[in-house]
Amino acid sequence: MTRLLPLLILAGLAAELASIIMVGNALGVIPTLLLILAGGVLGISLIRSAGTGLAVALRSHVQASSVKKGIAGKAVARGVAGLLFLLPGFFSDLAGLLLLLPPVRQWLGSRFPVESASARRTAYGRGETIIDAEAIEVTGELQQPEPGQGRGRDGAGGR
Repeated sequence: MTRLLPLLILAGLAAELASIIMVGNALGVIPTLLLILAGGVLGISLIRSAGTGLAVALRSHVQASSVKKGIAGKAVARGVAGLLFLLPGFFSDLAGLLLLLPPVRQWLGSRFPVESASARRTAYGRGETIIDAEAIEVTGELQQPEPGQGRGRDGAGGR
């Protein structure tokens, strides 16, 4: 598979270039450039909304100590769709558009489930993590090393 990856990337680039040429012949140069520019703007807005939406959703659910299943998957699908819209060409835009459709996202969610780990419940029921430790009090004064003694830059002794 890794040997075929450069060929697949090259074939994808050729298909994108061919799609731009075909749409350019059908619509003209200016409308084609405007469509590519609109796809880039849509891609940026999708990536921005995916990041913001994920941050807000995680913040609200962390405060409520329950993470809603599927939030991360939807945000990742929206972010990948945004990246596909950023690529110049129309095949990648079509793939990005497919990622925005709910049935496709549900199908991908069933194929790649994301399991979340919840906080361990304690005897108090608040989901806090308890760490057992012992405190040791250190007393005394720190002595400054003399200028000729101590470690140099390389960590070796000053001799």
